[in-house]
Amino acid sequence: MNSVTRALRRFVSKLTGKNKVIFFVVLFLICVVAICIAVYVQYFYKYYDTDPLMIGIHIGSKKTNEEYNTLKGNFNNLFTNSLKGDGSSLKVDKLNTTQNVVYTYSNVQNQDENYYDVSVNIPAININSDVAKKINKEIIEKFDKTAKEVMNLKDDSYTIYKVDYVAFVNKSVISIAIRERSKIGSKGETLTVTTYNYNIPDKKELSLEDLIKLKKTDENTVQKSINSTIETLADQNNEVAKEYGGLIRNPEDKMYKIENTENYFLTDDGYVYIVYDYENKNTNEIDIVIF
Repeated sequence: MNSVTRALRRFVSKLTGKNKVIFFVVLFLICVVAICIAVYVQYFYKYYDTDPLMIGIHIGSKKTNEEYNTLKGNFNNLFTNSLKGDGSSLKVDKLNTTQNVVYTYSNVQNQDENYYDVSVNIPAININSDVAKKINKEIIEKFDKTAKEVMNLKDDSYTIYKVDYVAFVNKSVISIAIRERSKIGSKGETLTVTTYNYNIPDKKELSLEDLIKLKKTDENTVQKSINSTIETLADQNNEVAKEYGGLIRNPEDKMYKIENTENYFLTDDGYVYIVYDYENKNTNEIDIVIF
């Protein structure tokens, strides 16, 4: 019999009457709560495999290269102009009490058969904080302004301008990815993805380095994954692009360094997407790294 057991027995033996009853009632309730938590975690908690203690964010389970490629192939299907994850359970000070923590702030659908076709969905973070308001202002100024410019500029080039978004809640992190597609006249379509990542309790934006830490990995590992992805794509496509025209990737470009990477987001099921677009090269090609 160890010292802890002996001490516990001495403590219980000193309890009498009402105190003894209270002790065993409290002990029983603790056991019931522990059993309930164990059952919930084992059978009902969605992310038990990667977050068994229900702390931090859900970080996603490891996948094979084929599974990651499937996620990349489904990238465009993410943009449903909606929030993924349970935003209703978050304890936040909302700007609009009738809306979810992220919602469609503005929806513009306008078409002129001679000049333009505009479809713009603008999201907003529904949290009363200075940083969330700043993000909302940036989104509105960027995409609403462009939509109005397209509709006001009536020249010979028919313009198609489409904006869609997807938002995610993963524990205390909100991520928004906004896809912008534009085609002017006979020019090729361009595609960009703009992202925002907001930490609810800290009321701040998250860097890619922050998400790497939350994912419990390290920058060196992620940088190797980025380098490998871009080098593979360059090997597969550069020769054809040089001969027939198209996007030529330079794996040595500083844009692929973690510290220079601008667009990334965390999904509700625990994966970080890094997105590289090439609007300045007049293409709709994008490259995606997932970890």
